Amino acid sequence: MVALRRAVTAGPQGEPGILRGTRYGLTRRQREVLGLIVEGLDNKQIAERLEISERTARAHVSAVLRSLGVSNRTQAAVAAVQRGILGMLLLLVALAGVGALLSERAAAAGPQATASRLSALVRSAGGATSGWAYDMDSGRRLLDWNGGARRAPASVEKLLTTGAAFDALGPDARIVTAALASGTIQDGVLDGDLYLQGHGDPSFGYAELGRLARAIADAGIVEITGRVYGDESFFDSRRGGPESGFRTSIWVGPLSALSLNGGRQAPFGRGFQTAPAKFAAARLTAKLEAAGVTVGAGPRAHAAPAGAQPVATVSSPPLSALARHMNTVSDNYYAETLIKVLGAGFGGGGSTAAGARVVRTFESRHGFGSRVVDGSGLSRANAVSPRALGRLLREARNQTWFDSFYGSLPLAGVSGTLKKRMRHTPASGRCRAKTGTLIGISALAGYCRSRGEHQIAFALLMNRVNIWSARRAQDRIAATLAAYRPG
Repeated sequence: MVALRRAVTAGPQGEPGILRGTRYGLTRRQREVLGLIVEGLDNKQIAERLEISERTARAHVSAVLRSLGVSNRTQAAVAAVQRGILGMLLLLVALAGVGALLSERAAAAGPQATASRLSALVRSAGGATSGWAYDMDSGRRLLDWNGGARRAPASVEKLLTTGAAFDALGPDARIVTAALASGTIQDGVLDGDLYLQGHGDPSFGYAELGRLARAIADAGIVEITGRVYGDESFFDSRRGGPESGFRTSIWVGPLSALSLNGGRQAPFGRGFQTAPAKFAAARLTAKLEAAGVTVGAGPRAHAAPAGAQPVATVSSPPLSALARHMNTVSDNYYAETLIKVLGAGFGGGGSTAAGARVVRTFESRHGFGSRVVDGSGLSRANAVSPRALGRLLREARNQTWFDSFYGSLPLAGVSGTLKKRMRHTPASGRCRAKTGTLIGISALAGYCRSRGEHQIAFALLMNRVNIWSARRAQDRIAATLAAYRPG
């Protein structure tokens, strides 16, 4: 097979072969696209088949046409046949199919062989490593290596934040940002002040602020005699999590119940906002004036007084969408904001500590526990065992919010922090999991759909390890789980 592949890609004197020659200059991806052109697929179908954007598909098609010196897709297909490219394309596809089949069969294994391989792989990571895996359909435990030992989970901690948030709020919940009026409104004039009151929407941005300004104008207000205040009183005043001494850090940004644009000053400056509520009030003032609403005084930050009346509101996307963003790209700012939302709504105060208590209560109700210090996993003081995470993964499957929980996780080889991992392995497209990384710490926990169509839950926590070696072990473990056949 190797010799044949070389013959296809190089000539007898070592010069480029039919598919790599300077005459056609097609990359591997372009050869795939050419094969799909010959099949008669349009750009949209090519994009779907190759899991790329339609815009990228169009670019590849254009590149193929240029390389072949033709002006349309029909001519490209004819050229592929006439110049012998089609035969080589089909041969490569066939060889790839045989190779994938042989690899898949070699990787697939029954319970005993799988358990043995998993144990060897988890041991190979070294350091303080723990692992657990469980076939949720057969009830068979496939791995339990130091499964009860608590380790720092890094960003896998976000699974706990996600579960607690879905349990308390539901996946359809939305976070409201409101404009409240203090004073009297007569003939379009607010004789008083306007308060921009936040409740911890981490996605609140300039587009939402613009909609709010237009809604205020549509409510008939043309003048505000006072000023716009930013109200962030739903949270405490701490700008960061425990890992930064509760100060703003580059890993999170300034936490606030009223934080615009993730706490970043752009495009009105560089770096992070130092006073998020006042910054948001200033931007709303500008938006209002652009909408034709006159504001009498400059922006400030202050809590809205009792009795202030709502004028307009905007809502965040549903919690399911917030969680999907948070877990797919591992957004620390979203996680630390959401744990404060939990604290404010269910823990007696909008603090990280209050939110952590809500998470621990959630854990207790579902039969497990951990040391919860923050929402993102940035703190090394967080500690959880693979078995505890496994209990979360198993319990989540029985909840009404499971689909949102499961869908929030990156898909191996396809999306988020797993997009470039596990490609061309049985795990690609079959495993969804949350990653976690700090210096010397690597973790992975989630689900794999096995070749036998069983759902496998797993948790791998590796401390005091080489990150890259740990990831290799994790990827091989996930591939082994995806290839598993229950027998």
